[in-house]
Amino acid sequence: MTTPAPDDVPPAEVHQRRGLVVGAVVAVLLLLVAAVLVRVWPGSTACLVVGDGPPRLPAVVAEGAQRVHDALGDRQVTLTCVLAGEATGDPDDGARAADPAAWRVDVEVRVKREDVVATARALLAVTPDDAPFGWDPSVGDVARSLTVVLTPGGDVTPAQDAVALREVPGVAEVWLSPDGGLVSVATGADVAAAVAATAGRALPATTVETMDEFVEVRQVNAGSWPDAVAITTALDVARWDGVWHVVVSGGEPADDRLDIGVGDDAQRALVVSRLDALLTGAPRVIGYQVDSPAGGVAGVVGGAVGAPSGSGATAVPVPDPAAAGLPACAGADLTVAVMWTDAAAGSRFMGLRATSTAAAPCTVTGVPTLAFTRASGTLTPDLTQLSDVSAPDVPPTVVLAPGEAVDAEVRWAAMSTSQDPDVAVRVSVRAVPGAPVADLVLPTSLDVLAGATVRVGPWRPAQDVDPTL
Repeated sequence: MTTPAPDDVPPAEVHQRRGLVVGAVVAVLLLLVAAVLVRVWPGSTACLVVGDGPPRLPAVVAEGAQRVHDALGDRQVTLTCVLAGEATGDPDDGARAADPAAWRVDVEVRVKREDVVATARALLAVTPDDAPFGWDPSVGDVARSLTVVLTPGGDVTPAQDAVALREVPGVAEVWLSPDGGLVSVATGADVAAAVAATAGRALPATTVETMDEFVEVRQVNAGSWPDAVAITTALDVARWDGVWHVVVSGGEPADDRLDIGVGDDAQRALVVSRLDALLTGAPRVIGYQVDSPAGGVAGVVGGAVGAPSGSGATAVPVPDPAAAGLPACAGADLTVAVMWTDAAAGSRFMGLRATSTAAAPCTVTGVPTLAFTRASGTLTPDLTQLSDVSAPDVPPTVVLAPGEAVDAEVRWAAMSTSQDPDVAVRVSVRAVPGAPVADLVLPTSLDVLAGATVRVGPWRPAQDVDPTL
């Protein structure tokens, strides 16, 4: 069989050869770029040297790294000597590299889990806190399901705590450092045991995360977890349709809070509606924020709106003695107006006012009903209106003398007008059930767009202060 002449090489083979050549060139270029960016240089026999240079490793740093290598050499040890800062090309670079204080030695040791505590003790013995350079020592198991960042000059208690947590049934991974901790459990059913296992341990602020339901339970302050009811609520919410991530954070003295991620605006509205219907029995208010790609909605469950943290207060309807025997204001007796609009930090607000034109005192209670009209002249489609009153709170009953007024606040998350420029230019308001609809021109166009969720607060006594000031 003869080898084909160059002109006889099949086109497919030519393309294949060219592809191999191009691939080889790209690989070489990537290696060159990596060498320039990473800048890892051979140092002592004990550690790799990372920094601009090649820098010369100060003798005291090299000796310290070598001592660690000699003491722990029979274990899986990785030492990296890191020079802080970047080269500037001036003579100070050499002085910086010669200064031991500009260096940090990172030590990572991997052993069997049963040897972690003993190895931590040996590692601390050769990484003293009075060295003229910095140490960053850590120890963990070979499977990398356990890692502890140690404090030079400290003791082995963090390693003991990490091993104990890793051995709790359901715990899959543990990572502890002086600044924080992370415990990964297999399922939501394993969260309670992991939280309980931290009791009595001097741990930093720690998070327990589930590996199946995308739930995180976070301590705001070390040693104090969110309330058990808040944790249970988070695990329940994580199973709702459309929810892909839930973070519950808190612990005394901080308020408990749920941060919930959903896939789209329709799911956000459904989740908010379900949250508002929850009566959790929690001893403290649980705040929430439900976020979709287009924006977020905030609220509270499990306690009275505005109740002090930890007060255990609940909202109980208290009849206003002045309202006894008074009729409800008829819709025709209320004149509605848009008083103001405002925007802040991704949220939008609008103030409504209803003024009594009745000849005698009457009462107003409840939440107005809204609809928006767009610049195109059509109603804003798929609008979700939610009451901005969370159970067990209730709307107040307000007594209006002739000429007096009530206010209600409307809020929603900012929406992208670049995706949907058909903004709202009018709002229709039904102040109370059975009232005629007041069609009002907005003082400025609003980004209440298709699919928006608006939260409407109850009528409350009118305020003279302009909330936009």
